[in-house]
Amino acid sequence: MYSFKFALPTRIIFGVHEYENSLGAEAEKLGRRCLIVTGPNINGKTNYIRTAEAILKDRGIACEVFDQVEDNPSNVTIEKGHKLYRKMKAEFILGVGGGSPLDAAKAVGILESNGGKISDYFGVEKVTKPNVPVICVPTTSGTGAEVTKYSNINVPGEKTKNLINSINICPTVAIVDPTLTLSMPRGVTAVSGVDALTHVVESYTCTFSQPITEMINLEAIKIIAHYLPQAVTLQNDFMAHVMMSYASMLGGMAINNAGTGIAHGLSFPLTAHYGVPHGVATGILLPYVMEFNMPTNYAKFARIAEVMGENIEGLSVQEAAELAPLAVKRLFQAIDFQPRSLAVFKVTDAQIKKYAENLMSQKQKLANNPRMPDFDDIVRIAQLGRDIGIEF
Repeated sequence: MYSFKFALPTRIIFGVHEYENSLGAEAEKLGRRCLIVTGPNINGKTNYIRTAEAILKDRGIACEVFDQVEDNPSNVTIEKGHKLYRKMKAEFILGVGGGSPLDAAKAVGILESNGGKISDYFGVEKVTKPNVPVICVPTTSGTGAEVTKYSNINVPGEKTKNLINSINICPTVAIVDPTLTLSMPRGVTAVSGVDALTHVVESYTCTFSQPITEMINLEAIKIIAHYLPQAVTLQNDFMAHVMMSYASMLGGMAINNAGTGIAHGLSFPLTAHYGVPHGVATGILLPYVMEFNMPTNYAKFARIAEVMGENIEGLSVQEAAELAPLAVKRLFQAIDFQPRSLAVFKVTDAQIKKYAENLMSQKQKLANNPRMPDFDDIVRIAQLGRDIGIEF
């Protein structure tokens, strides 16, 4: 048996109506003044923030709402949020929303606990002091950000999406209430589910995969393959939404300990430079990344195909493995995943080659992939994502 490490600093509360049932008691443990971090859609189109304000007020906790978090939050937004945190003399943060508000909540806390500029913490384990207390409440089933040590921050003028990776920014508490995902549009549910699948497939096959994360990832892959189509097409299928919330959380636990691979590494410049949403970029690239990585461990990819429902009886291990990327494409077509390729973003060959060059100069973003790509590999994967996408 080889050695491994597994950490889960975040306390998880999972269940139906746990947002209303548990938020007050958990908040009361952390302080008397709370900054609520969210996005304008969550604050304007749902009652989730009004519910939080009422719960906190009932517990005697003063709060203010910072609802300026955009998709892919910027360094400017984080600094604005921190100014409000300081102004109101907050003691803890409540993040409510998808991956962007939750990432922003963690990042605002970094500035309070560690000082400086948020760009000081881009990279691995540069946050040296524990974060201020943060409660994270996801409203989508995709990023797993409620339990992760990651925060993705954009620097718009530089067109870069930067990753903060530190165990010190894991949320204090995650309240995962599947009822909060029911209000999300079908398209958001689909893209979020694709993001979750990319997390667990890459985490299962990456270099730092280990026994606990392998067990978690296989369970999550199986759940997503079965329940994502139902969650997308049947809005009233409550169990499907419960299971997708669970699978997304499992994915966060896994990538916290094993990381991801080059579908994520390749997606960052696509998001920063061309505006491709993160879940869209990783999803479109995933089948081609799987094909590229497959020779490193046919058995693992055969297992993916099997848990996704493919009939592998009588097939060789390699033949079974080759069904895995096809199973992913079939799933994406079943949920009518859009867009179906990168062509809609008008990414040219010249642009692909430029971002391949940039990636090759940042090999740390590729190091966890089970197979190290060269320049031509990156170009080919990106071109396949543009020219074919999820079509067969």
